[in-house]
Amino acid sequence: MNNKIRLIVADDHTLVRQGIVQMLSQHELFEVICECEDGQSMVQATLKHNPDVLLMDISMPKMNGLVAIDKLLHHRPEAKILVLTMHDEIEYMHALHQSGAKGYMLKESSTEQLAEAILMIHQGQTYFPQVLLKELAESKETGKVKESILDNITRREREVFFLVVAGRTTREIAELLDMSHKTAENHRGRILAKMNVSNTAELIRLAARKGLLE
Repeated sequence: MNNKIRLIVADDHTLVRQGIVQMLSQHELFEVICECEDGQSMVQATLKHNPDVLLMDISMPKMNGLVAIDKLLHHRPEAKILVLTMHDEIEYMHALHQSGAKGYMLKESSTEQLAEAILMIHQGQTYFPQVLLKELAESKETGKVKESILDNITRREREVFFLVVAGRTTREIAELLDMSHKTAENHRGRILAKMNVSNTAELIRLAARKGLLE
């Protein structure tokens, strides 16, 4: 009987992905059941194979990582997601914590740390950087919760937001999110209004200041 933890690894950089897969395959507790090189195929593979833990990069083609997380958790709320990234901005950590991901770690982390994170998440725990946990604890003690520019927009608007700041056109957003051009346009307009900016260029500058650009 196979009691190994079943994993999917998603990263668009082939050498990075293969290195992670090779390392995990040597661990007696892990089994990599699928590799993905973009957000779209990752969502499809995860819904099809239902891994115990999904390891994913946040910056991938075809579908932004945060968009993919929203989409996955919409269809499979119990999914356990560990994000591997080069982004160390606190705002990005907050966004991922709020997205429903169970863990966040930098790609420069050690093999031992990655294995520990996978095991913790598989057991129902979370794995986030100490700097984020400290800030969340301080916010809880003082009652002052750090606000994110993403707090006041809906799940669907977050999906559109990350596609807009990634440079996607309204037509491309409509196709990627399976919505009409008019609906995508309306979402874009509401996002600009909620974030108090006049156009896409200002929205991108805002996202850059907050560390939310890929």
